[in-house]
Amino acid sequence: MVSNNDNNLENNLLFDKFKILSCLKKNQQSSVYLADHIYLGKKIILKTLDIEHLADKVLLSRFKREAKILAGLDHPNIIKVLDFGSRQNFFYISFEYFESKNLREIIKENKLTGSEKESHIIQLALGLQAAHQNQIVHRDIKPENILIDSKLHLKIADFGLALINDETVLTSPESIVGTPAYMSPEQIRGGKLTNQSDLFSCGIVIYELFTGRNPFLGKDAGQTLNNILNFNTDKILKQAGGLPENIYSLTKNLLRKNLSKRYTSARQILDNFDLEKKSIDEKPIAIKPSVFKKIINFKNIAAAALIIIIFVLFLLQIKKTDKISETTRSDSLKHYSSVKEGLITAAEKDSQPAAPDAGQSSNDLKNNKVVLQPEKSDAAKEEIKYLNISGKLDIECQPWAYVYIDSKKIDSTPLKDQIELPAGKYSLGLIHPEYPLFSKTIQIKANEVTFVKINLDTLVGYFDCKVYPWGDVFVDGSFKGQTPLKKPIHLSDGKHRLIIKNPEFKEFTKYIEIQKNDTMHFKLNFESIADISRSDSI
Repeated sequence: MVSNNDNNLENNLLFDKFKILSCLKKNQQSSVYLADHIYLGKKIILKTLDIEHLADKVLLSRFKREAKILAGLDHPNIIKVLDFGSRQNFFYISFEYFESKNLREIIKENKLTGSEKESHIIQLALGLQAAHQNQIVHRDIKPENILIDSKLHLKIADFGLALINDETVLTSPESIVGTPAYMSPEQIRGGKLTNQSDLFSCGIVIYELFTGRNPFLGKDAGQTLNNILNFNTDKILKQAGGLPENIYSLTKNLLRKNLSKRYTSARQILDNFDLEKKSIDEKPIAIKPSVFKKIINFKNIAAAALIIIIFVLFLLQIKKTDKISETTRSDSLKHYSSVKEGLITAAEKDSQPAAPDAGQSSNDLKNNKVVLQPEKSDAAKEEIKYLNISGKLDIECQPWAYVYIDSKKIDSTPLKDQIELPAGKYSLGLIHPEYPLFSKTIQIKANEVTFVKINLDTLVGYFDCKVYPWGDVFVDGSFKGQTPLKKPIHLSDGKHRLIIKNPEFKEFTKYIEIQKNDTMHFKLNFESIADISRSDSI
């Protein structure tokens, strides 16, 4: 096993597959290492638990539960589990290596722009939404458990205290778990925890992100808990001073003691920003077998028959034409989608679905799903056969992006599943808050997978700006930060209008030209405007 001498860790091979590089954290019962996974060929984070010397067996249950929870989550804003298991007297979990700082460190640096802060909130909400949709309450949302890399990509970590809804609670009813300064009132009282508990903690994090301080932190844990139980929402928001209007409203709806007034889902957080309200998990229109089961089971069989007839006639009409223009085909597909959606909606309004089959699972019943049984009617088989005109879209995008198809938000990368679309032409858009829009016309072919691979870094150039004594930097009317800038600014290639402001000096304005994959270095001395230089020619 691993030697107690951490200086020799590089010579250790743990569990026959982890080459230990360094020890990040260690106590008598558990350890956290940076290691090489020799089979995967990459760095990982390894957490181990010494089962033999556990003072509290509950720790093992929590450790195993964290592995189980994270193994079931696959989202770009949640740390991913790669492997877990037991060996001799140890239980271990290996996580993806995410080189980053935690949000506590980022807040202390105080270098984030307003747009960067909003980007962090959006990513945090997306990660929470994914966890909550999988019936998981984190229970310990705080800056230390929120990781951010150099490209401002955020991931939620440490699900060790997470609770799966309807799971047996591992702690006694009167005990509370979590970090006092980020607990919800119901968490302090030992009440039932739901998604709203995480949302309250999220509200504290957002408040701290914009103000640099926790509104409830007292001299000790007792005073902190008392502050949370007895605070006035309006009062602490006034103390924050100068919060942007949307952040003020958002925080107010998260920091509500009354559960009936508090937000109920992370989706509502996203509604405070300029994002389309449609859920990112919503897939494009694609008829699945389960939908046909609903249609066939409708009491109004005539409505289902009408759907079949129109689908068949539509497809027969397409087959009559040997050569059809792409424009005509695109229009036909749009008509097909609208007819299909309208008929299903009408049928659902006029009819009621039959009772679920006896073989359905309790989860299917709870989620109001109708499962297609192995035996299908001949009509359903024919319907599926005639509708086999779809293809799939697979996207690989670095660092990550929201996926838009024909101006509608569909998903975010990395995709959990390939996107199914009727064959035809589409306008694909990939949006990342720190990069220019990537747009492309794609052709989806029946029964084929269309692949799109893009690195957003290849779309931009960089602008490195140094100003003496300091200045607020605006590009094309958008505030980019105050110098010294934490990192060069991403800009699309072409001309941009640069404005640098310092209230002690005359406003500086200039047009700059950015080239892809190149960095423009710019220097400005307000005390000697004539002394302007840059490393490459302007």
